[in-house]
Amino acid sequence: MSPQFDYLLESFTRYLETLNYSPVSVKNAGAFLHEFFTWLTMQKIQRIKDINPQQVNNYLNYLKHRPNQINSGSLSAGYINKHITTLRWFSKYLQITGQANLVIKPELLKTTATATYLTKEEIKALYKVAGKQDNIYNQRDTAMLSVFYGCGLRAGEGEALNISDILFEKELIYVRKGKNYKERYVPMNPQVKENLKTYITEQRNELLNTSKTEVYLPDRQALLLGRRGNRWSFHGMYQRLQWLKNQTNNPQLKEKSFGLHILRHSIATHLLQQGMKLEFISRFLGHKSLETTQKYTHLVNDGEL
Repeated sequence: MSPQFDYLLESFTRYLETLNYSPVSVKNAGAFLHEFFTWLTMQKIQRIKDINPQQVNNYLNYLKHRPNQINSGSLSAGYINKHITTLRWFSKYLQITGQANLVIKPELLKTTATATYLTKEEIKALYKVAGKQDNIYNQRDTAMLSVFYGCGLRAGEGEALNISDILFEKELIYVRKGKNYKERYVPMNPQVKENLKTYITEQRNELLNTSKTEVYLPDRQALLLGRRGNRWSFHGMYQRLQWLKNQTNNPQLKEKSFGLHILRHSIATHLLQQGMKLEFISRFLGHKSLETTQKYTHLVNDGEL
């Protein structure tokens, strides 16, 4: 983070302490603000005066799609509301101290409707952009879609995949870090197998060789790699998915708000649409019970498919 962000983080927490907020509230607020500053830094924003309302909105969209780091799945609405409360406190602190006029009003925190799933045509549009020859990461991006849509993996599961987890001879992917630390094997269809094999034998080696300094050491175990040859983070994959979406020629798709988890929802609804039994879909997704999988049936019953 920038020196200004470091200073503001420290002074903001001291401000809350002087107002007699509980130690837990101060600690949590500091953690939430730190995440906000880290996200801004990744957006190449180093100063408070460079933040605009749209970026605050983008951050909230990011939180809606960021995986829960303790429990699998998305962040709860209550947890996101705590982030929003912290941002409002921080906005008030900046105005009181005269350090900036960053006004974070409730109406600035509205976001577009979150998609429940993508249609098959929309998925095809993402694959089309990913596979274009003028996309320098075409094989890697196609592999990413294959992991999260083709195999229905959760965000954390895909991020944790190693090369050794891809069992080509058995046409299986070994998920080591599933929900609640539960392991499972996921089948690869022929297209997913081909996509992963092409990426591993060609573009992945190129990414490993891009790291020439000790600062960015390549991760020779990780399956999905970032542009510096290190393990591709959830945030990096989320950003890339947004890039793919915005490169499509589908106006409706561009308007939708979604993250990596939408690919998992989409393959589940598409399998259900094709008539696959709920028990098989549940096993494929690694659900603990059929009740969890049944949430997809309303899409069929309500005519959304």
